[in-house]
Amino acid sequence: MEAESNYWLIWMIYLAAGVVFYLIFWRITRFRRALWTAYSLRAITAAIILTPWYANAQGTTLAPALIVLLLDIITIDSAAATRAAAPLVLSIIVAEVFATILFLLRRKSKKLIKTTY
Repeated sequence: MEAESNYWLIWMIYLAAGVVFYLIFWRITRFRRALWTAYSLRAITAAIILTPWYANAQGTTLAPALIVLLLDIITIDSAAATRAAAPLVLSIIVAEVFATILFLLRRKSKKLIKTTY
């Protein structure tokens, strides 16, 4: 029981630190001209921070996919790292698609607002 409460506590600490880092990163990436770049960088960062994956092949414990990927490379070999790399790359692709769609929708709405005035 204690291990499970520690598990959730560690996840809460990780997510809180991730939110603080993301807010700082959001502030840094407030570009005036390269808006798609800002959207893209923010989406990639969110995907990397928030993507979980199984800590080991037989377990049910989740950990951040980037950490699992790095630890698999360090402790096992680079071939074992593909089990965590696949969901991480997939979440980055989905985040990029979402960021591009959001950018296009916002650009279109700004053009509509400019033409109505």
